[in-house]
Amino acid sequence: MQPHTDSPTVPTACGCGEPAEHVTTFGERFAFFRQAVKRIIGAPDYEVYLARHRQIHPEVPPMSEKEFFRFAMDRRYSRASPRCC
Repeated sequence: MQPHTDSPTVPTACGCGEPAEHVTTFGERFAFFRQAVKRIIGAPDYEVYLARHRQIHPEVPPMSEKEFFRFAMDRRYSRASPRCC
């Protein structure tokens, strides 16, 4: 039997007993959910592209949102692959 403590249980980030670094807000959770849904359905994520582009190519201007979506759709649907129909 564990001793009773007055302090509440601290939420853990990974379930390993380590305290979470920050408490997530509803907005953060919603953004995570939105990104997960986009990945599941295969929709491109412009915000992720911008963050990655700033990391890798800070000297090159990024594509506009319209150019990015056209590039992503062209890349996704222009692959030559054997199809049954």
